[in-house]
Amino acid sequence: MVEFIYQFSKPLKILVLLTLLFALSSLKWKNITHRFLLVILLVCFFMELTNSILLFYSKSIVLESTIGAILHHGLWLWLLARNAVFQKTAFLLLYAFLLFAIASLLFIDGTQKFNYYTFVVGAFLYIIIFIYESSYRLRKESFDFFLSNRYILLTAPVLFFFGLSFMFGFNSKNVTSFLLFGHIKLYTFITYFVNIVYYSLINIYIYREKKLKYGE
Repeated sequence: MVEFIYQFSKPLKILVLLTLLFALSSLKWKNITHRFLLVILLVCFFMELTNSILLFYSKSIVLESTIGAILHHGLWLWLLARNAVFQKTAFLLLYAFLLFAIASLLFIDGTQKFNYYTFVVGAFLYIIIFIYESSYRLRKESFDFFLSNRYILLTAPVLFFFGLSFMFGFNSKNVTSFLLFGHIKLYTFITYFVNIVYYSLINIYIYREKKLKYGE
């Protein structure tokens, strides 16, 4: 039990839990954007919880991590597609990602190792759609979009996707285990940095939505 508590008391896991609790106390389930963000945070929380349980019992977290990545990426792509100008194209890319992810899980990478390319493909699809959407809005001088709370939310996973895809794209332990300074590995540094930015932006979005909710 002590080992389990240690596994789940790591800073990033606590950050996930606190963000989820803040979201549950502030967002409205009837609002579809709020609902999808809550589901994303629930996926993140249960991934962390399941990882801790599996590691406590010395079990593999590979399949759980792959399924979690598919759900996480798919939900973010859906949220982005729903807010995109070219919704049909964005949704087609979402469906293409899901087909690729299922094919990779069943026939390519399988269930015995983490599906790195599923993570990378989903992440870069999000980044490409996000950049195209931002560029289009900028050309149309839709400055309200960039100042909106919605834009903060859609920006939240960009650095997370880019940073971890940079790590996973190499698919090499030599790269991820490279020591930056002291005992801090490159993977650990990037993971903490991108997650802190990711959850900070989500919390800013939730805080601003809460202020709007109470008319402050």
